[in-house]
Amino acid sequence: MISFMHLTVFQALMRAKSVGVAAEMLDMPQPTLSRHLKQLREHFGNQLFVRTSRGLEPTSLAITAAPAVSQTLELYHSRLSGEPTFDPATSNRDFHIAASDVGHLLVLPRVLQWVRDLAPGVRFKAIPLGGEKLIARLETGEVDIAIGSFPALYAGVVEQTLFPEEYVCVVPRSYLPAGRLTMNRFKAARHVLVDGRHLGHIHEDVEKLLRKIVGPSNITVMAESFLLSAHIAEQSELILTTPSRLTGLLNTKSVRILKPPVALPGFTVKQYWHERFHDDPGNRWLRGILSRMRGLSEEGEGPSLPEFAGGAAEGDGASNPDIRNSLHE
Repeated sequence: MISFMHLTVFQALMRAKSVGVAAEMLDMPQPTLSRHLKQLREHFGNQLFVRTSRGLEPTSLAITAAPAVSQTLELYHSRLSGEPTFDPATSNRDFHIAASDVGHLLVLPRVLQWVRDLAPGVRFKAIPLGGEKLIARLETGEVDIAIGSFPALYAGVVEQTLFPEEYVCVVPRSYLPAGRLTMNRFKAARHVLVDGRHLGHIHEDVEKLLRKIVGPSNITVMAESFLLSAHIAEQSELILTTPSRLTGLLNTKSVRILKPPVALPGFTVKQYWHERFHDDPGNRWLRGILSRMRGLSEEGEGPSLPEFAGGAAEGDGASNPDIRNSLHE
């Protein structure tokens, strides 16, 4: 019969890969820990941990059992303390992040890089946006975090600014090899537009404005994907008006990145979560990871704004990092 202490020893050995280090972690005499390890081996009928040149390495059985052990200990501690706990080093929790396709592309690779060693068992699911259902999905926990700019998210939703963003035009060099993009050239060109109606995103307002400016006859392609629209613009004669960070994915040999000839509103990219999960340890941990996007942007190391012909584009200046509960009072 194994006890809570046996599971604690198992978890410590998975982390430390050394009997001596694990004993120090648990403030336990080494002979006592070795005795618990022997009892674990007898219970499972398996060595569980074998000596190698890199220290103690878990067997395949130990690797298989590790998630269940971690979950059991997490549940034990949460019931003991009356509060939920989250240990990124041992958790195998699934986190659901809702964003546009370009939002996922900008954020998830960095998040995976940051948590690779800190939380090897944590998994992420990229959830497509559905603006009309997003509040409900945040409230139920179906979505842990939403990333973007959603003015309509207000009922019980908490937000934190990550970085400022602005719009630029992706213009084929074959259409405008040099010079600035004038309003006349902009109106005369054919365009690919991203349909913002399904996003519940601030982009919908920009899309409506662009429709009025260029007219329906000059809109050659409507797409629901920023990435698809970018590839179309890159390989065609169409102009795309898009958030600036997407342009880092493009081949500038075939396109130019220019300031729009019309003033378009900048916006701030934020992370959103429901107040029900504000104190959830796992949600709080994920928010802390995502908030590093803000620091990188401020330091110029992260998804920085590109330089444009005619000068750097100006953002909306709204970089308040404070967390804000957008529940109307």
